[in-house]
Parts: sequence; structure tokens; C-alpha cells
Amino acid sequence: MMNGNNTLNIPELEERLDGDFELFVELSDLFFEDSSALLLKIKDSIEKKDPEALRKSAHTLKGAVSNFSAQRAYDAAYELEVAGKDKTFDESPEKFAILENEIVEVVNAMKLLVAKGSFN
Repeated sequence: MMNGNNTLNIPELEERLDGDFELFVELSDLFFEDSSALLLKIKDSIEKKDPEALRKSAHTLKGAVSNFSAQRAYDAAYELEVAGKDKTFDESPEKFAILENEIVEVVNAMKLLVAKGSFN
């Protein structure tokens, strides 16, 4: 949420969804499921040094977090997307750890917002 760690930009998120909190709840549920699977695909592609799988999975996750105005998670996914595109795996495990932590923060912020019941 737009707190000390700026995980989610709530005003931007509310505007993006035209104030539709129920849509946010539905999209959140999908994200909770999809993000775990995508993180596993990213981790697997790093372990197998599969640049195309890394690029594709990181790109997909980047798109998903962009829907929630989660800039740090977006940036972390972008770093791995570029690593896949450039076929550079040297820093990928560290970049994955950062992405994984950011996704945990996003999920926690989303769950808090869902529990709160509104954008305000």
C-alpha cells in the first residue's frame, strides 16, 4: 500500500480500476494464484539457464504486477526479463530473490487492502 515501503500505489490503482473495488478483489485472487506459478517458472528457467523461458515468464509477471501499480515488483521482474533477453544469468539468482521478496510484499499489501474492504 502507499505506506513507508510504497509497495502499491493505491490512488493510481484505484484510478486504474475506475474505483471498482470488487474488480480489485477478483483480480487479486487471480494474481495470488498466477504469481506463485510464475515465480516457479522463473526460478526453474534460471536453474536450467533457459533464457527464452526466463524472458517470457518475467515479462508475464511484470504485466501482472503493472495492473496493481506495484512499481518495485515491476522493476524487479523487468530486470529478469532483460536478463533472459540478453542471455545473462550471472546475477539472476540475486535478482530472483529480490523479485520473490517484492511479490511477497505485493501479496501482503493486497491482502491487507482486501481485508480493509475499500481503497480508502
